[in-house]
Amino acid sequence: MPMQRSEKEARVEQIIELLEGKEVVILSDFTGMDVATATEMRSRLREASVSCRVVKNTLAVRAAEKTGLSELVRDLSGPNAFVVTEDDPVAPAKILVEFEKKYKTPTITRGWIESSVVTAAQIRRIADLPSREVLLAQIAAGFQAPVSGFARLLSEMMRRLVSTLDEVAKTKGAESGA
Repeated sequence: MPMQRSEKEARVEQIIELLEGKEVVILSDFTGMDVATATEMRSRLREASVSCRVVKNTLAVRAAEKTGLSELVRDLSGPNAFVVTEDDPVAPAKILVEFEKKYKTPTITRGWIESSVVTAAQIRRIADLPSREVLLAQIAAGFQAPVSGFARLLSEMMRRLVSTLDEVAKTKGAESGA
């Protein structure tokens, strides 16, 4: 039974709410995905605070035009899903690429990251990156390395100074006692 116009408009508004203000939107083709795999993938995405919504292509096009994402949804065919998150593109990309390799579905088609369209190949490269937290930790360690190296150098210099003064004191004590 076809959807009524009011129902379509409501669904378009839901899709607009899903897409508005999001920095990361990945479009995936769900052709051939069974229910168990889809459920497992949605569960993994939810754990990573990522939304996943399968949408009707005509409604997706209408919503995308209203949110400025029309370039993202060009040439849609088959069952598609929007995988959406607020900030970190690595987590959803890793999960989608993992499922794509393991089950051959979903197929990543393209994405929208920080106001620009990215290809499926670019999303796959993003999946190879460490998570945002790991990258920040690596940067912090890079900043901390020179400081800790300097601290070790000062500590070693103090140890050598104390050792030298101790040797001088022993030598002076031996000379005065002889």
